[in-house]
Parts: sequence; structure tokens; C-alpha cells
Amino acid sequence: MQSWARPLGIEYLDGAIMSYPVGIGKPEGTALYSGSEELFKRVKPVLLAFGDNATFAGDEIGHASALDVAALIWAMSAMMGFLEGYIICEAENTPVERYMQLVKGLMPVLESLVADLYARVRAKDYGNTQAALETWAVGPREVIGWCKAHLVDHSIADPQLLLIEKAVAAAKGQADFAYLYEVLKKSSA
Repeated sequence: MQSWARPLGIEYLDGAIMSYPVGIGKPEGTALYSGSEELFKRVKPVLLAFGDNATFAGDEIGHASALDVAALIWAMSAMMGFLEGYIICEAENTPVERYMQLVKGLMPVLESLVADLYARVRAKDYGNTQAALETWAVGPREVIGWCKAHLVDHSIADPQLLLIEKAVAAAKGQADFAYLYEVLKKSSA
């Protein structure tokens, strides 16, 4: 569309709605827009009809879509992990209310971990870690073992372990978790 529109002098924005239908038009309604920032500013009052969180994602048309996909994989991974944890708590007779309290309490820790990952990947600094990938491998192994013992699907933990094992096989077992960025960038196809 961009290659057709720009030569004709047509301005347009690409958008990605990041809310459930029930959130559209409400304060929590979120949509990303990319294209001309000047155009975004001009039409933002109209875009706010979708929700109060109309966000400019960048000048390149694909920026809104890229951020949408990036946020989807992050959110879906977190939600699937939450569900697996819920199953574990139920099976072990652990009150799920305590699990929810724990998850809420871990949000600031998670924010700090993500900030550290961001800084390490930007700097390509995968050393000087507090928990090497060989240590991290224990987590998915434990989850897989528990799932097998309780006849629960373990397809969330399987690829986590696979990625860590790829790094360990590449002699990066002592690297920081952020090194998995390098593993993920390499196509297995």
C-alpha cells in the first residue's frame, strides 16, 4: 500500500488494535499507529475514539505491525505460563489465590529482569551473570518432569529447554539468559 500511496501523495497511517473488542472506545483501549507523525498528530482526536491509548509507533508503515507482533508473543508467553502455573497449583492443592498474589508480587521483579535483558542485548553483554543458562535449564527440566509425572501437557517448557540446550551445546552454558537472543535469531529452517 505504501509503495502505491506515497508516489500519489496520499498520506495514510497503518494501525494495530491491541485491545479486546470490549476495550474499544474505553480508556484502556490501545491502538498503535505508524506512518507520518504529522498526520498522526492531525487525526489523533479521531483516533482516540478507539481508546485513550492511541500510540505513535514510528515513521515506517510497518512499525505498528512489528510492535503488535512483538507484544503478542510477549503477552501470550506470559499468559500461557500463568495457566501452566495455575494447573500446577491446583494439582498440588496450593491455593490459587496465593499463586495470583505471588504473580502480582513478581511484576516489579519481572520489570527489572526485562530491563536487564534489554540492556544486555543492546550491549551484546552476555557475561557477568548471576544465573548462567546451565542454571536456568533446571527450571524447564523440573516443569517437564512434573508435567510428565502428572500427565499434564509440557509443550510450553519443551521449547524453553531446547533453546537453552542449543546455547549450552554452543559452549554458552555460562552465558546470561540474554544470550538466548542470539539463539532465537538463528533460523532452524
